[in-house]
Amino acid sequence: MMRTTLFSSLAIFLLVFSSCRSKVEDRKPVISVPFVPTTTIDIGKFIERVHYVQLENRPESAFTDIDKMIVSGGNMFMLDKRLEALFCFDTTGKFRYRIQRVGKGPGEYQELDAMWVKPVEKELWLQSLWPTKIMVYNFDGQMLREFNIRWSARDMVRLGNGLLAGYNSTRSDDGADSLDEGVFLLSEDGKYMGQPKSVGDSTVYWSMSYQRNLEEFGDGALLLTQSDTIFKIDRDGKVLPDAYLDWGELRIPDPLREICFNSPQFRGFDPGKYVSAKDQLVAFGPIRLFRIISGGRLSIAVADLNSGKGIFSTQLSCTLAKIPLLYPLAKSDRNELIGMYDMSLLLAMKESQANRPEDLKTQSLYQPMDSMVKSALLQDRPVLWFAKIKEEWLTKSY
Repeated sequence: MMRTTLFSSLAIFLLVFSSCRSKVEDRKPVISVPFVPTTTIDIGKFIERVHYVQLENRPESAFTDIDKMIVSGGNMFMLDKRLEALFCFDTTGKFRYRIQRVGKGPGEYQELDAMWVKPVEKELWLQSLWPTKIMVYNFDGQMLREFNIRWSARDMVRLGNGLLAGYNSTRSDDGADSLDEGVFLLSEDGKYMGQPKSVGDSTVYWSMSYQRNLEEFGDGALLLTQSDTIFKIDRDGKVLPDAYLDWGELRIPDPLREICFNSPQFRGFDPGKYVSAKDQLVAFGPIRLFRIISGGRLSIAVADLNSGKGIFSTQLSCTLAKIPLLYPLAKSDRNELIGMYDMSLLLAMKESQANRPEDLKTQSLYQPMDSMVKSALLQDRPVLWFAKIKEEWLTKSY
């Protein structure tokens, strides 16, 4: 009997050991992506077609800077952190409504910092940094409920298992406890579920005008921080590295990473020598697109985890587009990259016409762009571009 028990225990041990070893062996090594500069980034290889949407001109539809955009159920939700407002258009560009309730009472907020949707329930969720609460609306802009949360964040997303993930870019303190820089979790009723990952090195981040570092991805999310690592957050809140970003000589030296932006020590720090900030992550398949400050200039970086290579440039190009494409703000629920030509850019395009050669070939080349710019300026509203991502890039393994 003892011998039978011994053999049974040994078999169970070997089975468990084999299973654990298999899980370790099956885990993919984290990809290190070296980056090199390039003249222009051609995103035409990722997309199959481009179309444009003119936004409707209404007095209440004017926004300043869009930090985050979500397309769901025929709606385009746009978060403007400067105006502390949410704008909703339909996917044809027709204006639907605006949420802007700055104040201290019920349904009001002082600072609006994150949004996400529950598409099945057709709910729009907004997170207030101060006061610390979440407000839930239906897709028609009617408020359904609100509830307080212990910790708020500069960015927050919904995970697939009834969890919310926030990214706290600076240390927080509520008087009774503190929260380190990094990822923290909430249940969908606002209960604090812990901090699975502390990620420091976020101080230079404040030199960027935008503050969006989380990207919904599959059933979880991706997090872009200043630590030269993209992290993956699964539907249960577990945080693991997705890719390491290797900037070579442009990487900020470790001693300089402890310097706070705008602190007295920062005066001796020349961020123009390095890749000094990153934000606005957009991802599909093995591709990670984001903005960086390099050499004191705003550039676009593309990491291909399939090939293990990265490039960055100040310019995007695409032969399918009537107008040169700009950095995409979002990815739609139909797997389209979305970008925007704001009014200042449209005016600059209009002014550039005077400096072109007057030959017929040049006029023919620029005619589609000039026609669109003219229409947008007459309407006095921006134009959005939508670029359909090729299926092969959505399903490519890495």
